[in-house]
Order: sequence, then structure tokens, then C-alpha cells
Amino acid sequence: MKAIVNGEAPFKCLKETFAVAATSAGYTLNYSVDKENWSAWAQATPANEVLVVNDVTPFMWFKLVGNADEEVEIIL
Repeated sequence: MKAIVNGEAPFKCLKETFAVAATSAGYTLNYSVDKENWSAWAQATPANEVLVVNDVTPFMWFKLVGNADEEVEIIL
């Protein structure tokens, strides 16, 4: 399944892994259980780099903080 994310819009991971296409400026992945209280991933993802995330809890929320791109493809 594919999703398109605009800016810092939250998205829900449906399985235990997902991938984020490269962005033009980079971002920091944030995660949440309730879509209100967010925690930041330890390292930022640099521009032009694909991020693959493994071993997450299904149905958690994520967002790309600092992402300025309007259409980032997420493979869920």
C-alpha cells in the first residue's frame, strides 16, 4: 500500500515496517500512540535519502517533522 504525505501531516503505519521516499530537505521522524504526544527519532534523515523503518508497532502514528515537500511517497 502507498500513501502520499504533504509536509508534516501525520500518517498511520499499518504493519511492522514502512519506507519513506527521499525528500529535498530532510526531516526528523516523530512517532505517537495518540497523535497528540510526539517523540522524535534519535537521528534526523538527511535530504535525498530513503528511510526504511522496521520493527514498529502496527497502527502507531508517524510524521516527518521539518519536511517541506508536498508529495512524499510512503510504502506501508
